Amino acid sequence: MGRRAFLTTVTGSALLLSAGCLSNSSQSRDPSDSSSSTTTHSCDAVEITRASVSVEPGCDGGPRRTGSVEGQAGDCNAKLILEIVDEDETIEEVTFETNNGRWSVGFGEGPGQVWTVPSQGDKRVRIRGPDREILASEQLTISHYLDSPDLAVWRSEFEPETVSVAEDVTVVFSIATFGAETSSTAALLVDGEAVETLDGTVDSGPDCQHASGPEYEFSYTFEEPGEYELAGRITVDGSSKGGHTRSIGTVTVTQ
Repeated sequence: MGRRAFLTTVTGSALLLSAGCLSNSSQSRDPSDSSSSTTTHSCDAVEITRASVSVEPGCDGGPRRTGSVEGQAGDCNAKLILEIVDEDETIEEVTFETNNGRWSVGFGEGPGQVWTVPSQGDKRVRIRGPDREILASEQLTISHYLDSPDLAVWRSEFEPETVSVAEDVTVVFSIATFGAETSSTAALLVDGEAVETLDGTVDSGPDCQHASGPEYEFSYTFEEPGEYELAGRITVDGSSKGGHTRSIGTVTVTQ
């Protein structure tokens, strides 16, 4: 009877010890597990509401970009990661913090900004959570200067400034480009009216130091004396945009 009582006591103590260990284990569990679950859950509402960037030509420091990626954070209050993705390859990551509301990451060269100058083509932006899970993904809208033509009349001149009726005036100007390759039409304008046109093509830009487009030369003969305004015009074939008109000067025609 004494031995049975001893076994009962030991067994009871073991059960109490085991229960105590389970209780202590439950109480000492790493709180980060719970907080991580809570953070992930609270960040499920993160969304992208704007993702756009404009890339303009630049001659001093290269192309300039302006724009931002913005969104709603809901109740998420954590460090997240913005990814710029090109054909499933991440080309840049930027870490940012949410603040229980909206968030925004700009394009630029400052701290916390996207330094990448996006090239043409499809790009995406993704938001990853604290555990690198993808919370949101959207197409990045890119307005790139190489997607559309942008031409200008450069280095225009004419001679002589005074001519007689039936004598030729020679007008020369070049074409500079700040955009996409295109076919174009150059025109000599006299008092705003096209009197002669020439066709050509222009490579993509930008032109910073010189005009890479063709140089056009026109010769025109006036039939009446007077003063006439000369101008050069370049137009993009099939488009009302991307062209340019420049005043060249006034020619005096004598009898």
